Amino acid sequence: MNAHQRVPTFNEKVAEVLKTVTYRIARSAEDRDAIFGLRYRGYLLDGGISPNARERFQDPWDDVANGVVMGMYFGDRLASSVRFHTNNTPDARLPAMDTFGDALEPYLASGKLIIDPTRFVIDPEFARMGPDLPFLTLRMISMAAEHYGAGYVLATVRAEHVVMYRRVIGHKPISEPRTYPMLARKIVCMITDIETLRATAYTRHPFLRSTPEERVAVFGPQVP
Repeated sequence: MNAHQRVPTFNEKVAEVLKTVTYRIARSAEDRDAIFGLRYRGYLLDGGISPNARERFQDPWDDVANGVVMGMYFGDRLASSVRFHTNNTPDARLPAMDTFGDALEPYLASGKLIIDPTRFVIDPEFARMGPDLPFLTLRMISMAAEHYGAGYVLATVRAEHVVMYRRVIGHKPISEPRTYPMLARKIVCMITDIETLRATAYTRHPFLRSTPEERVAVFGPQVP
């Protein structure tokens, strides 16, 4: 390297990687099965679940009307996935409500839309590439929050990840660690509002921003 050549910043490196990835909602049985298989491999390797004969990890929340399962791809290869639910109708439920309902009461009572992201997973082979993939996977959550007009964004995470979510996105914990369905480790419920997300995450990592055109291409036209 030339002594005067500037080393790209982390944000610049991730922005370049972003040009090579695509996001899409898993609507086909093939896409969904690939994501359930990725979840199984990732969570098993991480010690979050026990082995099963199907080598798939899914739950009933994957099939409810207010849920969206998304994947991030390098070419045709699935690299990561996240799932989210919204309280977009009066009777819609969020996965976090089963474990953290008491902590969520004031936010649910506000009437604002809440995004509840779960089943965050990265292909173990891609994870070795470096820190780019977690940030580009988190970008799916910020895209969904902007597209659907969320007031709040949840994060149900392991205790050791609380500091990272607080620093990167501005989440704050609203519960103590609790037992969470189907996972071996206890989980903390965190929350941030959309204004904090924009002021904290977008300022530190501009690549997390997305355009309306990009969001419509992924999620479809906005529904009032």
